[in-house]
Amino acid sequence: MYAIEVERLTKSYRVYRRPVDRLKEGITRRPHHDLVEALSEVSFQVSTGDALGIIGENGAGKSTLLKILAGTSQPTSGNVIKQGTTAALLELGSGFHPEFSGRQNIYLNAALLGLTQEEIKEREKSIIEFSELGDVIERPVKTYSSGMYVRLAFSIATSIDPDILVIDEALSVGDQRFQQKCVDRMVGFTKARKTSVICSHSMYLIDELTSKTLWLLNGRVRSYGKTSSVVSEYMSYMEDNRISEKSAGSDEDTHLENFPLPDVIIEEILLVNERGEPIDRVEQFQPIVFRVKTRCTGPAMTGHLSIGFEKLDGTRIFVSTTKYSGFDPVDLMGERVIELVIPSIPVGRGRYRARARVGDKHGRILFYDLASNPFLIESDHPAVGLMWMEHSWQFS
Repeated sequence: MYAIEVERLTKSYRVYRRPVDRLKEGITRRPHHDLVEALSEVSFQVSTGDALGIIGENGAGKSTLLKILAGTSQPTSGNVIKQGTTAALLELGSGFHPEFSGRQNIYLNAALLGLTQEEIKEREKSIIEFSELGDVIERPVKTYSSGMYVRLAFSIATSIDPDILVIDEALSVGDQRFQQKCVDRMVGFTKARKTSVICSHSMYLIDELTSKTLWLLNGRVRSYGKTSSVVSEYMSYMEDNRISEKSAGSDEDTHLENFPLPDVIIEEILLVNERGEPIDRVEQFQPIVFRVKTRCTGPAMTGHLSIGFEKLDGTRIFVSTTKYSGFDPVDLMGERVIELVIPSIPVGRGRYRARARVGDKHGRILFYDLASNPFLIESDHPAVGLMWMEHSWQFS
């Protein structure tokens, strides 16, 4: 049984070049606008108890689709069939009155989502406790930070126990600890056989929380299916575009944004030999060790790491993670030194760099990302390609 069925969904907007064109159109009954399609012929299904991820670049039509699923916008054509109640967490502060206190907005927002006064009163305490707003709950929400907005909105949306939950980038706002708290609640939501639709630019989040993913490109479905396959296809597409922009001389900064340093950081990545000595080159088929040093300055926590290496243009050669290697979450308290040992590196001649990432205990939220200085792999084997393999020639 499907919780959501979307068939040939199209959404068009009228765009007027000048305000007076609206008046002209009303008087003359002739069109004075351009028609822009935000969505075109979008179709998919979400089974009851499943989680669907929605990905795509800015302007792809993701938010428009979520508004239609939430019921705040109507499609131009096509059908949307939903089974059960729906709660949505879309634009920041939507459904809140800025002059009302947080407590008053709990009653307002929950009432808009279909709860009675008695039901809201029963959930009021748990909503406030999960949001961790404390005495701030009595202040007008216009004084709240973006993180406080999301804390309250997420607490309300997930506390009403909807059959379908629609979330647009809300899990990316706020501090890391609360993000983790939200992710844990989402995991419980899925285990309870509830249906969710999650839109995010975090492929870690999409990969771990959803079973199927819809990739939108210019308002159309570019790919739809198993999350791992769609995310891989999307990442390859984005990487190809990034390399093309670089080749064209784009000045766009492709580094991570400068967010405040998290509690856990990666201090350094070193390439060392078997004796633990730092090196900047290695022979093909020789042992290689990637040494990563982490530091945690906040409360005790656990998480997962990934270590690998890539070409200088960003093409990934190999990545291993503690999670998919079968390890329990790693204790990251204080300073830790973690090594990835490769007994024989088969990659061919060229310059590479190591990359390490540290994330939460579920492997869903990325805390820190760091690349090493370039290193050289030397080889005596004349071969074209990424690596050299044993082989022989035969002639009939």
